[in-house]
Amino acid sequence: MKQQDKIFYKRGTEELKKKNIRAHKLVQEFNNADIEDDSNKEKFIKELFGSAGINPSIEHNFHCDLGYNIHVGDNF
Repeated sequence: MKQQDKIFYKRGTEELKKKNIRAHKLVQEFNNADIEDDSNKEKFIKELFGSAGINPSIEHNFHCDLGYNIHVGDNF
């Protein structure tokens, strides 16, 4: 988390609350996706993370607060 985000998060700004809700919805959709539907799960990862290389793989029951500060490479 960027220092700027830490400060805003403590203050509970509406913008950061919206970002948090967006991330939680994406995480929920990811965790509810069919375990064998790799392309759908990859779509959620790429939308949630700041960046993701080719063929990212995350197990279900994943959790994060904002997601956009997560950056992973290929075959993660």
